[in-house]
Amino acid sequence: MNMTTETRVDGKIQILMKITDDLIQFYGNVHGGVIAGLMDSCIAVAINQELTPEEGASTVEMKLNYLRSVNQGTLRGEGKVIKKGRNIIVGQGEIKDEEDNLVAFGTGTFIITELTR
Repeated sequence: MNMTTETRVDGKIQILMKITDDLIQFYGNVHGGVIAGLMDSCIAVAINQELTPEEGASTVEMKLNYLRSVNQGTLRGEGKVIKKGRNIIVGQGEIKDEEDNLVAFGTGTFIITELTR
């Protein structure tokens, strides 16, 4: 999956993904697993901004709602942190198409780990 990040004027980070033929499933739309991977990445980027240099995080649970199929153009995803605790951090993400239609939204729970260097 070809993903690129960019920072918006308000400081939030977006992930952009150009839809290519290898991301299309049998019925002609982007495969749901591709959208799930983009969602996981969007939430993870937001979460990583909240961690200390000694912390890492791994996905332990994710829930997605697919709202619209898409088969061309560029998808734009954005994530944000909902709550950070001592061991768990919860984030939320949205994926939109080029016309700003909501394609999917979801939540993710990540476990905070201590990085070993």
